[in-house]
Formats: sequence, structure tokens, C-alpha cells
Amino acid sequence: MTVLYQNISSKNSRQEQMSVFVESAMNEGITVYYLTGDASWGLDPDGDRLCEAVKDAVAYNRRIKRKFLARREADGKQWNTIPQLAGIVFDVEPYTLKEWDENPGKVMDSFVSGMKEAYALAQDYGLEVIVCIPFHYDNKGQQKGLEELIKNGCDSIAVMNYYRGAEVKNIATEVELASKYGKGLITIYELQKADGSSVKEINTYYNSGLAALERSYQSVLEAYPNQTISIAYHDYKALKEVLKK
Repeated sequence: MTVLYQNISSKNSRQEQMSVFVESAMNEGITVYYLTGDASWGLDPDGDRLCEAVKDAVAYNRRIKRKFLARREADGKQWNTIPQLAGIVFDVEPYTLKEWDENPGKVMDSFVSGMKEAYALAQDYGLEVIVCIPFHYDNKGQQKGLEELIKNGCDSIAVMNYYRGAEVKNIATEVELASKYGKGLITIYELQKADGSSVKEINTYYNSGLAALERSYQSVLEAYPNQTISIAYHDYKALKEVLKK
């Protein structure tokens, strides 16, 4: 594991803990991103809450930097690198809202507009932006919005590719668009145990195991040799459970 997408509490008591955590992760060669988002954020075309999250990440990095500069002054130790959040991962799923059922095009336009605002702000501060998306935006008539999101709303897309056996087919459009605009692509595999509702057996590799997951990932790489495709697991707790099995 080389990258961790971590939710960070806004409470002051947790921020110091997270500072230590980010430092420890970097010492182990792990890059940390700030993971945040809520479906309701997709309803604001101005992206106010999305932009607030970017500012939170910026403020967090500033606090870490101040801390390490103060420590360097105190003990005279030279720090080659200061642990920083590499970027922000937005997990906003507006398609889960009732407003989406009523007017999906309007909600998609609003979400993309907000993401463009947040992305522009993040670029000003040198923060990478990754946006989580389902594999089905194009299948639900939202290919135009999907293209605009990839083109002008992020550095990379992380596709929740949660359907065993269909991983190659389900990201064909996303691969094409990521390649067209020079953006990164991450295929996310579900590892949580099926609960019969939000996670069905067909969605997860919890019982199939990591060997089957790896075979699937290899088939994705072979199908799209001209696009760099990274892999991510959802989530760390579930990964530990599967590894124990």
C-alpha cells in the first residue's frame, strides 16, 4: 500500500493526532490524501462546501508546516521533507439524492459546476484533486457532464468499479475520457462484506478473495494498455479482514 485516502476530523483534539498519523505514514513511504464529501454538496453550483474542504486541507498543511519548522528550530534537526496532504479526494455521490430522481441532468450540472470551482481553487494551492465517481454516469445519460467533470473538475477520477466480472466493460468510457484529457484513473474494488442492501454479493470481493481481485485488475490493465490505471481498495478495515481470511 503506497497511498491512503483518509477522512480527517475537524475537531482540534483529532488534528494533532492526524498530524502524527500523516508524519508516520510518510515515514513509511505512504502518501496521504484528505478524503471528504457529502451528496448534498452536489446541489450547490457555486461549490461553497467543496471549496471549504479545499481550504481545510490547505489550513491543515499550513499547521503541519508550522509545527515542523518550530521543531526544526528547537532541536536543530534538518527535515528533508515536511509531511503534507498530497491532495483531496471528493466522495460526493449526488445520484443518491431524491433531487437526482426528479432531474438528474440539473443535479449533474450543479455538481460539475461546483467541482470546477473547487478544482480551480485547489490548483491555486498546488493540491491534487481526485473525484470519486460511479461507473454508471455514462449509462444514465450523463456522459456530457462526466466529460466536463473529467476535463475541468479534477486531476484524476476514482471509479467505484463495484460489479464483479464487469470491471473492464464498465470503465470503457472513463478510460477513453481520461486518456483524452490526460487525467489519472483509479479503479476501486469493493472489499466490504455483503449486507444485502448497500453492498450486494456481486459488488464485493470479500468472499472471492484477493487472488480473484488481482486477476480482475490484471484483465483491466491488459484491456487498456495505453492508460495508466491505479488500484484502490474499499476500505482499509475490510482489506484487513480479507487478509486475515
